[in-house]
Amino acid sequence: MIRLLPAALLALLATPAPAAELPRDVAAFTARRDRCDHFRGEESDDPARAAEIARALDRNCRGTDAELARLKRRHAGNPAARARLDRYEARVE
Repeated sequence: MIRLLPAALLALLATPAPAAELPRDVAAFTARRDRCDHFRGEESDDPARAAEIARALDRNCRGTDAELARLKRRHAGNPAARARLDRYEARVE
């Protein structure tokens, strides 16, 4: 007996598989830059917390402008990597 699949299920089956994982250097950058962006949006009136935020900004944001540009050049032919990298502002330092 032949059983027909609903159109919605057939559409899901025809959808291409998700893009391969990001290259390791892009994945590492995005994790670091996401932390950078998190701390860029945080403020505190507490001097101790403000100092923690400043250290986190230095640790996570320093050098990311140049690294983003380098990764965009290196992975220019990888649409998934470029799409992910294009989400970030070019200048945050």
